[in-house]
Amino acid sequence: MPIHAKHDKALLLTRADKPVQAQNIIASKSASTQSEKVGGSLLSDVCCQDIDLAPVAPPHNDKSTSSASTTLFSLPPVPPVDRDMTLRLGILTVSDRAAANQYSTGDLSGPAVEQSLLQLVKNMNSDSNSSSIHCTVVEKSVVSDSIDQIKDTLIQWCGGNYETSYCDLILTTGGTGFSPRDVTPEATLEVVGDRECRGLMAWASAQCSVVQPLAPLSRGTAGIRGNTLVVNLPGNPGGIPQILQVLFPLLLHALKDIQQGPK
Repeated sequence: MPIHAKHDKALLLTRADKPVQAQNIIASKSASTQSEKVGGSLLSDVCCQDIDLAPVAPPHNDKSTSSASTTLFSLPPVPPVDRDMTLRLGILTVSDRAAANQYSTGDLSGPAVEQSLLQLVKNMNSDSNSSSIHCTVVEKSVVSDSIDQIKDTLIQWCGGNYETSYCDLILTTGGTGFSPRDVTPEATLEVVGDRECRGLMAWASAQCSVVQPLAPLSRGTAGIRGNTLVVNLPGNPGGIPQILQVLFPLLLHALKDIQQGPK
């Protein structure tokens, strides 16, 4: 059997159609909030409740509201590693134009990675009293946007097999976008197999997007082959210092675990 709600027809009238006595009651109960209301305003569409008689929530503090909406919480910095570390670094630029020497300035992305990283290491060492980081660039190269070229270079720098490690950390730059020739993530995944480290790049992308809304457009990935950590960075030289500042302190913890070996 259908059930029908029973509504009070007097309450469902607009203010303009209400008896004068009812309007006076309403005015006396909510005079402070009705001075700017128009006489023909409608009742609430919540079942039979007169909007004029509904309780009014106290106003919010504008400053606290705006502050809460813009700053939900602040993230603590990544803690430093608790021991000295020596790292052998490889830097691989992936770019058709750079590989073909079509830039009048030459490759800018690879040098940006090296300069940013070495400066970051220098700053971290000067701020730390308990540990130091020694980083040496042992390999640098430029290849075109070719899966085979990227893959062959990465495998060689990883030591060629899963038993030895020539580079502790390989940073690629370029080829992480959405164009058909951007294949660095695909080549990297073929090298690292099922040891992809999705959390590293997801976290870096989330952090960088606070200052650069386009940061999530990089499809860069990361993973481990043998004892080598491979990380894809974007190709824009201007964005490299930002992502390394966010990512490198976290990479040190990953490299520490890799170097410690089986427990």
